[in-house]
Amino acid sequence: MKQGFEVYHINPLISHSIKNSAVRKVKTDQVDALELAKLPFLQKLRSTPMPKEQIANLKVLARTRCHLREQRITSKNQLQTAIEQVAPLFPTILNSGSLTALTLVNKFPSPVEWSKKSNRKMIMTMLETLPRRGKLYAQQKYEALLSCAQDAEVTGIWIAAYFSTIQRYARIVQFLDAEIKVIDVQIKELSSKVPEVALLSSIPGIGDTLAPLILGEIGDIGRFINAKQLVAFGGIDPSVRQSGNYVGMKNKVTKRGSPFLRHALYIAATTSVRKESKGSQVNSVIYEYYIRKIETKAKKQALGAVMNKLLRIIFSVLKNKQPFRLITPDQQVAMYQKVQQKVA
Repeated sequence: MKQGFEVYHINPLISHSIKNSAVRKVKTDQVDALELAKLPFLQKLRSTPMPKEQIANLKVLARTRCHLREQRITSKNQLQTAIEQVAPLFPTILNSGSLTALTLVNKFPSPVEWSKKSNRKMIMTMLETLPRRGKLYAQQKYEALLSCAQDAEVTGIWIAAYFSTIQRYARIVQFLDAEIKVIDVQIKELSSKVPEVALLSSIPGIGDTLAPLILGEIGDIGRFINAKQLVAFGGIDPSVRQSGNYVGMKNKVTKRGSPFLRHALYIAATTSVRKESKGSQVNSVIYEYYIRKIETKAKKQALGAVMNKLLRIIFSVLKNKQPFRLITPDQQVAMYQKVQQKVA
């Protein structure tokens, strides 16, 4: 781009289909290069406007955060599996992925060490760090740990390799937690310089974590002519099945767009349709839309419709460069009619 060259983003599905167009099964670098060189003559390609450097950085950081979160989930599950082999009752006392549990099993991986009187003070200090809990609660947890250690003598598999495995996975999870915190700081600092992040954060259900991820995946909103194109980019558009007189009715979404964008939209959709602790809705308009949909559709299908609607809202907010305003469908119709009257 710095040299003045135009950039073309080509969907891998298209490039892959071109490479498989030949009858013979040949896979060499020369053949692949030749087939890709033919692509501009066989497909109508459109140059892709590249996002601003700050948005490109957000995309990389947000995706890295997603990958680290996935690694944390995997490592945490491996940790819990190892702990359950040694002390089956431990997960009923502490969450294996919590800071307290990680600190405890990293320092004392063996249940024998939980029962030692010399370790009581240190373990109690760890338990007292539990959020919003007092010393009485910590004492109850400590007694439960002692009971767990006694049970582990009978039901646990005490192999030295399990103890080292527990410590290893605990350190991995702690390391990933620290790295995620560093990335969160970087994303927050970068987001403060990108006004589009604030626009997306104004939409109920999309917070400070999802907004940078969504913006990074969308990039420059100017490359989408309408909301329908953005929906297709997200892979939330319905697939079409038709042959002769047959028309498929149970069509799923294509899922041919950005998986990171779909993941973020799914979280935003589930957040938007739930009720808060006081009974109020996060987004009353989206909630009512969801309630209408589940009258005739399955809940997953209704959530897909909510994701579609959220993406159209995102398109409008970014395109108009205006923060989200919560208005009912009736108010929207009235506003549209008022604009039409002025035009006439």
